[in-house]
Amino acid sequence: MDNFNWSFPTEIAYGEGRVNEIGEIAKKFGKKAMVATYARGGFLDPIIDKVESSLKKAGVEFVTFTGIEPNPRAQTIDKAIEQFKAEKCDLVIALGGGSVIDGSKYIAATGFSGGNAWDYVVLGERVPRQYTGAFPIISIPTVSASGSECNAGGVLTNAETNEKSFSRSEYRYPKVAILDPELLTSVPLDITKDSCVDIFSHLIEHYLSSHGQSEFADRATEGMILTLKENFDKILKNLKDPEVRGQLALCSIFGWSGLQALGRTGCIPMHSIQMPLSGIYDLSHGRGMAIVIPPYLEVLSDVLPARWAKLARRCFGVTETDDNKASKMLAPKVVEWLKSTDSYFTLSDVNIPSDKFEQMADDVIRMFPHPKGPGATNGPRPITKEDIVKIFEMCK
Repeated sequence: MDNFNWSFPTEIAYGEGRVNEIGEIAKKFGKKAMVATYARGGFLDPIIDKVESSLKKAGVEFVTFTGIEPNPRAQTIDKAIEQFKAEKCDLVIALGGGSVIDGSKYIAATGFSGGNAWDYVVLGERVPRQYTGAFPIISIPTVSASGSECNAGGVLTNAETNEKSFSRSEYRYPKVAILDPELLTSVPLDITKDSCVDIFSHLIEHYLSSHGQSEFADRATEGMILTLKENFDKILKNLKDPEVRGQLALCSIFGWSGLQALGRTGCIPMHSIQMPLSGIYDLSHGRGMAIVIPPYLEVLSDVLPARWAKLARRCFGVTETDDNKASKMLAPKVVEWLKSTDSYFTLSDVNIPSDKFEQMADDVIRMFPHPKGPGATNGPRPITKEDIVKIFEMCK
């Protein structure tokens, strides 16, 4: 196994109705909170009202910042930071999906450390600004997808340059995540499907990109994939099932917590390739991953055939004993599964043209260069511009 350090400092408060405890929990961490969330006018409105009511009852002052977008914009987050500082807040309560929670991390850490949110993201050879600390964060996920409620990462989109990138900081772990399955039962069907694919993408990234060996990480990941698949089928039959929502929530949290990679940390090439689709076309992350995953699995199947074959056998019922043959069966098996859940998409399905494939490939390599040299992005092997364009072509 590879050497590793791992910490999971976020307290999880799980159970139906526990969102009503936010006021008492918030009192432990600050005196004036910013509730950061999406724009009003959607299915979250009653939940926003619940949070505000609980804070009032507990005597916690607050301001509510609405308007964080899917693929959160750096420009929007900078406005939130200005309000956070002007109102003298000392705590951020993130109420929403991964975009809101990611954006809230930038609010809390950039508000503490100074500068603008985009200063801190990974961007090619630029040395990102480093955080010096962060105000406390409490996360209340309303979608199970990114696992952001319990990790230190966060993506951000620059609306002026159409770039999407990420950063990670130990300062940005939420102090508490309130995991209330009752809230998750409000998630609409399309978002539910995209979120399950998002979870799957996290589970397979390190599994299929690491040259290290860790049977513990493999078995943990495989168990979560099987749990995800089983409960994906169940949630499609009953979106209101809180028990199933809870199982998916745990897959989301621990699928991107580091637990799934202990001893064989890899990299995130599929995410890097998907970034321009969100940055340029504002495509949701889960939908973008549904498009990118199948061709990626096909193009890279010969790099680590034993890894591809292992996943195909243990999670997708492949019985072929020859690794080279089994590895090539993974992509079609994943396509079959995505189609069975009505989650298979192509670029034409989401009206994305093919005129920017070269530009997007250049953006991936420029923004996320291979650590050992230019001309490629990181993966199970260096992934070249030609590879990325080929993947986009296969996405059509």
